[in-house]
Amino acid sequence: MFNRYREKILEALKARGWTRADLARTIKIDYSYLDRLLRGKARFNEDHIEAIAKALGVAPSGAPAPIPVRITYSRKFEDPLLPQKRELDYLPIPIVEPRVAAGNPEVVSSEQVMDIVFIHRRALKRRSAQGYICTVVTGDSMAPVIRDGAIVCIDSRARPEKKVPKDSIWAVRKEEGAVIKHIQFKDDLILLISENPAYEIESTSDPTAIIGRVVGVWQNLA
Repeated sequence: MFNRYREKILEALKARGWTRADLARTIKIDYSYLDRLLRGKARFNEDHIEAIAKALGVAPSGAPAPIPVRITYSRKFEDPLLPQKRELDYLPIPIVEPRVAAGNPEVVSSEQVMDIVFIHRRALKRRSAQGYICTVVTGDSMAPVIRDGAIVCIDSRARPEKKVPKDSIWAVRKEEGAVIKHIQFKDDLILLISENPAYEIESTSDPTAIIGRVVGVWQNLA
Protein backbone atom coordinates (compact mmCIF):
# COMPACT_ATOMS: atom_id res chain seq x y z
CA MET A 1 0.00 0.00 0.00
CA PHE A 2 2.72 2.48 0.95
CA ASN A 3 4.87 1.72 -2.10
CA ARG A 4 2.02 2.95 -4.28
CA TYR A 5 1.45 5.85 -1.87
CA ARG A 6 5.05 7.02 -2.36
CA GLU A 7 4.60 6.81 -6.12
CA LYS A 8 1.41 8.91 -5.90
CA ILE A 9 3.26 11.56 -3.87
CA LEU A 10 6.05 11.76 -6.46
CA GLU A 11 3.50 11.96 -9.29
CA ALA A 12 1.66 14.77 -7.49
CA LEU A 13 4.91 16.67 -6.95
CA LYS A 14 5.77 16.39 -10.64
CA ALA A 15 2.28 17.52 -11.67
CA ARG A 16 2.54 20.62 -9.46
CA GLY A 17 6.11 21.36 -10.40
CA TRP A 18 7.20 21.02 -6.77
CA THR A 19 10.46 19.68 -5.43
CA ARG A 20 10.78 17.53 -2.33
CA ALA A 21 12.11 20.57 -0.53
CA ASP A 22 8.91 22.46 -1.43
CA LEU A 23 6.83 19.69 0.11
CA ALA A 24 9.02 19.52 3.21
CA ARG A 25 8.55 23.27 3.79
CA THR A 26 4.79 23.04 3.20
CA ILE A 27 4.16 20.18 5.63
CA LYS A 28 6.84 21.49 8.03
CA ILE A 29 9.11 18.49 8.39
CA ASP A 30 12.85 18.13 7.89
CA TYR A 31 13.85 17.59 4.26
CA SER A 32 16.15 14.65 5.08
CA TYR A 33 13.35 12.92 6.97
CA LEU A 34 10.91 13.44 4.08
CA ASP A 35 13.52 11.97 1.76
CA ARG A 36 13.73 8.89 3.99
CA LEU A 37 9.93 8.58 3.94
CA LEU A 38 9.83 8.71 0.15
CA ARG A 39 12.62 6.13 -0.13
CA GLY A 40 10.90 3.72 2.26
CA LYS A 41 13.53 4.17 4.95
CA ALA A 42 11.07 5.61 7.50
CA ARG A 43 7.42 4.99 8.31
CA PHE A 44 4.57 7.41 7.66
CA ASN A 45 2.46 8.29 10.67
CA GLU A 46 -1.04 9.80 10.78
CA ASP A 47 0.30 13.37 11.01
CA HIS A 48 2.41 12.90 7.86
CA ILE A 49 -0.52 11.38 5.95
CA GLU A 50 -2.90 14.16 7.00
CA ALA A 51 -0.42 16.94 6.12
CA ILE A 52 0.40 15.41 2.72
CA ALA A 53 -3.29 14.95 1.96
CA LYS A 54 -3.88 18.66 2.63
CA ALA A 55 -0.89 19.71 0.56
CA LEU A 56 -1.17 17.35 -2.41
CA GLY A 57 -4.60 15.73 -2.14
CA VAL A 58 -3.22 12.18 -2.03
CA ALA A 59 -3.64 9.46 0.59
CA PRO A 60 -2.76 5.76 0.91
CA SER A 61 -5.14 3.46 -0.97
CA GLY A 62 -7.58 1.88 1.42
CA ALA A 63 -6.66 4.19 4.27
CA PRO A 64 -9.66 4.74 6.56
CA ALA A 65 -11.10 8.21 6.87
CA PRO A 66 -10.16 9.88 10.15
CA ILE A 67 -12.80 9.64 12.87
CA PRO A 68 -13.30 12.84 14.86
CA VAL A 69 -13.15 12.15 18.60
CA ARG A 70 -14.07 14.52 21.40
CA ILE A 71 -13.10 13.58 24.95
CA THR A 72 -14.43 15.57 27.88
CA TYR A 73 -13.04 15.24 31.39
CA SER A 74 -15.16 16.03 34.39
CA ARG A 75 -14.82 15.91 38.17
CA LYS A 76 -18.47 15.86 39.19
CA PHE A 77 -21.71 14.34 37.88
CA GLU A 78 -23.30 17.78 37.84
CA ASP A 79 -20.41 19.35 35.89
CA PRO A 80 -21.85 21.67 33.16
CA LEU A 81 -19.27 20.27 30.71
CA LEU A 82 -21.08 16.92 30.59
CA PRO A 83 -22.33 16.01 27.07
CA GLN A 84 -25.66 17.61 26.17
CA LYS A 85 -26.74 16.89 22.57
CA ARG A 86 -25.22 14.33 20.20
CA GLU A 87 -22.92 13.30 23.04
CA LEU A 88 -25.93 11.96 24.93
CA ASP A 89 -25.03 8.65 23.32
CA TYR A 90 -22.08 8.58 25.73
CA LEU A 91 -22.75 7.42 29.28
CA PRO A 92 -20.79 8.95 32.19
CA ILE A 93 -19.27 6.26 34.42
CA PRO A 94 -17.64 7.34 37.70
CA ILE A 95 -14.04 6.39 38.49
CA VAL A 96 -13.57 5.72 42.20
CA GLU A 97 -10.86 4.35 44.48
CA PRO A 98 -10.73 0.55 45.01
CA ARG A 99 -12.09 0.86 48.57
CA VAL A 100 -15.09 2.84 47.34
CA ALA A 101 -15.65 0.37 44.50
CA ALA A 102 -15.89 -2.39 47.11
CA GLY A 103 -19.00 -0.69 48.49
CA ASN A 104 -22.37 -0.30 46.80
CA PRO A 105 -22.05 1.29 43.30
CA GLU A 106 -25.63 2.52 43.60
CA VAL A 107 -24.78 4.90 46.45
CA VAL A 108 -21.49 6.43 45.28
CA SER A 109 -21.54 10.17 46.03
CA SER A 110 -20.01 12.97 43.96
CA GLU A 111 -17.40 13.52 46.67
CA GLN A 112 -16.11 9.97 46.15
CA VAL A 113 -15.66 10.37 42.39
CA MET A 114 -12.04 10.79 41.24
CA ASP A 115 -13.02 11.43 37.61
CA ILE A 116 -15.54 10.34 34.99
CA VAL A 117 -15.05 8.25 31.86
CA PHE A 118 -17.50 8.49 28.93
CA ILE A 119 -18.44 5.23 27.18
CA HIS A 120 -20.71 4.88 24.16
CA ARG A 121 -24.03 3.12 24.75
CA ARG A 122 -23.22 0.57 22.05
CA ALA A 123 -20.08 -0.50 23.91
CA LEU A 124 -22.04 -1.17 27.10
CA LYS A 125 -25.18 -2.43 25.34
CA ARG A 126 -27.24 -0.51 27.87
CA ARG A 127 -29.34 2.65 27.78
CA SER A 128 -28.29 3.66 31.27
CA ALA A 129 -25.02 3.90 33.20
CA GLN A 130 -26.77 2.60 36.30
CA GLY A 131 -24.87 -0.26 37.92
CA TYR A 132 -21.55 0.59 36.25
CA ILE A 133 -18.49 1.82 38.11
CA CYS A 134 -14.81 2.22 37.23
CA THR A 135 -11.80 1.84 39.46
CA VAL A 136 -8.00 1.79 39.27
CA VAL A 137 -6.10 -1.50 39.46
CA THR A 138 -3.23 -1.66 41.93
CA GLY A 139 -0.57 -4.34 41.82
CA ASP A 140 0.48 -6.89 39.20
CA SER A 141 -1.60 -9.94 40.15
CA MET A 142 -3.44 -9.79 36.79
CA ALA A 143 -0.38 -8.88 34.70
CA PRO A 144 0.21 -9.02 31.81
CA VAL A 145 -3.51 -8.97 30.90
CA ILE A 146 -4.31 -6.08 33.25
CA ARG A 147 -1.40 -4.08 34.58
CA ASP A 148 -0.87 -1.87 37.60
CA GLY A 149 -2.57 1.50 37.08
CA ALA A 150 -5.14 0.27 34.55
CA ILE A 151 -8.72 1.55 34.78
CA VAL A 152 -11.40 -1.14 34.71
CA CYS A 153 -15.14 -0.75 34.16
CA ILE A 154 -17.30 -3.07 36.29
CA ASP A 155 -20.90 -4.11 35.62
CA SER A 156 -22.19 -4.63 39.16
CA ARG A 157 -25.43 -6.14 37.84
CA ALA A 158 -23.62 -9.09 36.25
CA ARG A 159 -23.64 -12.19 38.47
CA PRO A 160 -21.55 -15.31 37.88
CA GLU A 161 -23.30 -18.61 37.29
CA LYS A 162 -21.88 -21.96 38.35
CA LYS A 163 -20.26 -22.23 34.92
CA VAL A 164 -18.23 -19.03 34.74
CA PRO A 165 -17.41 -17.82 31.19
CA LYS A 166 -13.86 -18.79 30.26
CA ASP A 167 -11.25 -16.05 30.82
CA SER A 168 -13.87 -13.68 32.26
CA ILE A 169 -12.58 -11.23 34.87
CA TRP A 170 -14.45 -10.17 37.99
CA ALA A 171 -14.20 -7.55 40.72
CA VAL A 172 -14.14 -9.09 44.19
CA ARG A 173 -14.54 -7.41 47.57
CA LYS A 174 -11.64 -7.90 50.00
CA GLU A 175 -10.32 -6.07 53.07
CA GLU A 176 -8.12 -3.80 50.96
CA GLY A 177 -11.03 -2.93 48.66
CA ALA A 178 -11.96 -4.15 45.19
CA VAL A 179 -9.53 -6.60 43.57
CA ILE A 180 -9.64 -8.00 40.03
CA LYS A 181 -9.48 -11.78 39.54
CA HIS A 182 -10.57 -14.75 37.46
CA ILE A 183 -13.05 -16.85 39.42
CA GLN A 184 -14.12 -20.49 39.52
CA PHE A 185 -16.68 -22.34 41.64
CA LYS A 186 -15.48 -25.42 43.53
CA ASP A 187 -17.87 -27.10 45.93
CA ASP A 188 -19.00 -24.31 48.29
CA LEU A 189 -16.01 -22.08 47.55
CA ILE A 190 -15.31 -19.36 44.98
CA LEU A 191 -11.69 -19.57 43.86
CA LEU A 192 -9.96 -16.24 43.18
CA ILE A 193 -7.33 -16.82 40.51
CA SER A 194 -4.65 -14.35 39.46
CA GLU A 195 -3.31 -14.14 35.91
CA ASN A 196 0.20 -13.78 37.31
CA PRO A 197 1.41 -17.29 38.32
CA ALA A 198 3.50 -15.79 41.14
CA TYR A 199 0.27 -15.33 43.13
CA GLU A 200 -1.41 -18.21 44.94
CA ILE A 201 -5.07 -19.07 44.46
CA GLU A 202 -7.32 -17.60 47.14
CA SER A 203 -10.91 -18.43 47.98
CA THR A 204 -14.08 -17.10 49.56
CA SER A 205 -17.32 -18.76 50.59
CA ASP A 206 -19.29 -15.50 50.40
CA PRO A 207 -21.06 -15.01 47.03
CA THR A 208 -21.81 -11.38 47.94
CA ALA A 209 -18.05 -10.71 47.75
CA ILE A 210 -18.44 -10.69 43.96
CA ILE A 211 -18.95 -7.02 43.02
CA GLY A 212 -19.47 -7.55 39.30
CA ARG A 213 -17.87 -8.44 35.98
CA VAL A 214 -15.11 -6.38 34.34
CA VAL A 215 -16.45 -5.25 30.95
CA GLY A 216 -13.75 -2.77 29.89
CA VAL A 217 -10.10 -1.98 30.50
CA TRP A 218 -8.02 1.13 29.73
CA GLN A 219 -4.26 0.91 30.09
CA ASN A 220 -1.03 1.96 28.43
CA LEU A 221 0.44 -0.58 26.04
CA ALA A 222 3.98 -0.01 27.26
